Amino acid sequence: MNLKHFKRAGNLYKMKPQYGFGIILIIGLLLSAFGAYYADINGLMWIMLTLGILSLWALISKKLHIAMDKRELYAKVGLVKPPVCISIDNIQRFELFTMSTHFFKTNAILSAYYLDENGKEKAIQIAQGFTVKTMQSILNEMEEIIGDER
Repeated sequence: MNLKHFKRAGNLYKMKPQYGFGIILIIGLLLSAFGAYYADINGLMWIMLTLGILSLWALISKKLHIAMDKRELYAKVGLVKPPVCISIDNIQRFELFTMSTHFFKTNAILSAYYLDENGKEKAIQIAQGFTVKTMQSILNEMEEIIGDER
């Protein structure tokens, strides 16, 4: 199995960090803070700087692991949401969602829909980027990992 987006350590597959989309957001926030500093708008500067630092923290703390010995998917996305352990058997489907602005694709999001302990359907974001090709490649690898172990 040739893995491009995951690192394998025994039966544990760790997703390699996806920094592209987050780095552009952080650079934009920090440039806005820099511009507000020169425009002498201190309130806006501190808000943009704080958002940039929180975005960097969220980007660094994002994790996705597939533990095939436990048949679980572990996901940590963002700062506020707690980490989620999902049984692979409870995954209902994967969804690849794209957003367009004036006929240009601006965002692609890969999500997993699963059933929680109460039987309610929930979703967790797996990856986010600019191209559908990259998100489809991540989805194909995940399906290959899960499919090989069944």
